[in-house]
Amino acid sequence: MQRRSTAPKGIKDLFYETRVLSGREYTVTRFAKEVLGGAVDPVMLGYIEKGKRFPNEALVRRLAAVRNEPAAPLLAVLYRDRMLYAFGRELRRALHDPAAVEGIADADLAVQVSRAIAALPDDGSWITAAKWRAAIGVAVRGEAKANDVAKIAALLESRGIVEAAKGKVRRKLRHFVATTLEERRALAMEFTAIYTKALLDKLSLPERAASTHLRNHYLHIERTRLPEFYRKLERAARALAEEFAADAGAGTEFLNVLIVGTPV
Repeated sequence: MQRRSTAPKGIKDLFYETRVLSGREYTVTRFAKEVLGGAVDPVMLGYIEKGKRFPNEALVRRLAAVRNEPAAPLLAVLYRDRMLYAFGRELRRALHDPAAVEGIADADLAVQVSRAIAALPDDGSWITAAKWRAAIGVAVRGEAKANDVAKIAALLESRGIVEAAKGKVRRKLRHFVATTLEERRALAMEFTAIYTKALLDKLSLPERAASTHLRNHYLHIERTRLPEFYRKLERAARALAEEFAADAGAGTEFLNVLIVGTPV
């Protein structure tokens, strides 16, 4: 039952994926009892697959054995998800705001926006809207999927990032700039998830360390020159993105580059 490692997915997705790929006849109850050996109550497994509960480390190790994979990558996903959840809880408390952006979880919003932009052809050519919307919905499943995809598509169209006409769509811009409080919070959630993953990759998963770039720079800048510095940083980041971006394919890797500069 060897599978390609799926670290970018959430721990809930790994449990769901493993059960579904084990065979259509495996209900939550059967999978919990027969495959996981009764290590988890079926009701709790259902909560785990929906992202409402976290599994313990022993259960994740058992899942790794079922998948015929080392436990470390799956445990790294668990740790990342726990940290992201804790950060989101405190962020929402600080902002006194609901837990979702128009019904879409913060992390899901950020991931879908990123993938939606990257899923469009790099040369600006048209593709069918159906194909594009399917790419947006990769990270989402369940009844809310269609509504969530429609919200993401409408958001990007309203910003002029994509153009739609006669059932087709194309990319006009590559960069999404958060402007509302909800969007800035979503970006913060995504940054936390990606940065945490990068730390775990570098520290705990040496086989993935080479594909993750992690750097920190310290410098004094005159306050009056901060706006100039940020403008040049933005131009440099945009230029690199445009230079290296390619259409999605078997030989490409989806890369999420997040940059922050802040006084400390």
